[in-house]
Amino acid sequence: QVQYLTMFQRGIPLFCLLRWASADVDNYFPVVFISNPVAQHVGYPVQANTPAVVTLAGSDDQTRRLSFFIVSLPEEGRLYETSQNYRSYGTDPKNAPYPIEEFQLPYLVTDTANRVVYIPPANVFAPDGRWSSFEYTVQAFGTNEDHSERGVVSLNGPTNNVAGSSFSAGADGWTIQGNTMPQEPSFQAYGWGSLNRYVVGTDDVHYVDFATNSDRSKWFFVAPESYYHRALAASYGGTIQFTVRATYGDFDFLNSPLDWITLDCSSCNNGKGIRIVRYVDELLRWDGSEKTVSVVIAVGHGWKRDPLNAGLPISDASECEIAAVLQGVTRLRLLGDFVQAGEGVALDDVSVSAAANQPAYPVACQGGCLCTHHPVRRMACCGN
Repeated sequence: QVQYLTMFQRGIPLFCLLRWASADVDNYFPVVFISNPVAQHVGYPVQANTPAVVTLAGSDDQTRRLSFFIVSLPEEGRLYETSQNYRSYGTDPKNAPYPIEEFQLPYLVTDTANRVVYIPPANVFAPDGRWSSFEYTVQAFGTNEDHSERGVVSLNGPTNNVAGSSFSAGADGWTIQGNTMPQEPSFQAYGWGSLNRYVVGTDDVHYVDFATNSDRSKWFFVAPESYYHRALAASYGGTIQFTVRATYGDFDFLNSPLDWITLDCSSCNNGKGIRIVRYVDELLRWDGSEKTVSVVIAVGHGWKRDPLNAGLPISDASECEIAAVLQGVTRLRLLGDFVQAGEGVALDDVSVSAAANQPAYPVACQGGCLCTHHPVRRMACCGN
């Protein structure tokens, strides 16, 4: 107080003093992260015109009973409590007569099995990816303790895809980056082998490293905004799948390294970013012929962490690094620039799907990782 008075007497404006004071408070009291209990990320398939029962999942270190609260509603479709007859006998109708409305949030789920019912929009075709999503929290039953961090529920399409592109009517927002300028891939409205309505990208730039003959600048297919959502957390343990076929190129002379699938999270690692990569290796190869690629998104399936620094080694991606990237993904790209001279690549039926058994997202990671700068746990500290 004396210090502020002295500074004010020196002619320093009051708003500057208040700004310094608030900055100091922020330094001493960072945003609180609730690491226990945990409202777990989950994802479930939903058929068109069909009510789907969604089971929420919570975890508590002390194995206490938990209360479940809906804190946001799906952007599309309606969310309901389960009906009394469904709770008692498992019979239709599954949902209660009236949907949960926004003014009721946060809404306490009364089904003791922690279930709600989602009804998708009526009489519309199922999406390539998810219908929608919503969020919920948990709290120790019968207490006034803090609610958990928000868990996300991904309401997937019938094939359990969290995100997907069939290219049935165009490029679906995909772009090509790494050529002279970002551009839209060429849409092909016909069939070729098992590819049916697909997109094609070609190599426009040859920036060669003469020491290795590999391209120093490679081009990629880059996914649209619909892939960059917290709901992608539900895909941990699921797969990234797509079909490729080369239109031309000599696959006897390949670039190196071949970073086939790349996922970036710009907010991870306290804002420094994390990049995980599935490189071509002995278990994942391509000779230019038609191939459907399917890679499990989980630890132990060949994912590497790119240190984003050429002076540091590439390492195996940990469980929590993969989990953190999925929750905060900001870019998904698929390599097109495989060969040294030039190539054309056709791409079709891209999907990011959830695991069949839920919850699959590692609960230890969702509770946060230990920060190196301070002995607290946060998701933002995973990978630091």
